[in-house]
Amino acid sequence: MNRISKQLAITASFMLLSVFPALSYAQNNAPDSTQGQAMHEKHGDHNAMMANLHLTDDQKAQIKQIHEGMRSKVEAVNNDSSLSADQKEAKIRDLRRDTHEQVKKVLTPEQRKQFEENMREHRDSKQQQPPASK
Repeated sequence: MNRISKQLAITASFMLLSVFPALSYAQNNAPDSTQGQAMHEKHGDHNAMMANLHLTDDQKAQIKQIHEGMRSKVEAVNNDSSLSADQKEAKIRDLRRDTHEQVKKVLTPEQRKQFEENMREHRDSKQQQPPASK
């Protein structure tokens, strides 16, 4: 009986040890609801920054095209396995800066002033928030 108990315990231990890495992998790679929420919040922030600009349909179409181009570039950066996380972050930051400059070119001087004020308010509100945990 004692020998069977030992074999059973050893077998159970090996099974648990082989299952833990798979569970850990699944947990680390599961779709994160906070990640989806963050995406929603980013779009919400974008919409809030653009809402009071009173854009024409032509401006909306141009800005949409700018953002779609940026989105595909960000996706390419994120999928580039030759870049480190810091390099990806820097490239994406540059892409965002370039996108904002492109958007400003589409706006009238009054809209540009309001856009910059919206950006300033957005930055200030982000600085007041505690950093997101990863």
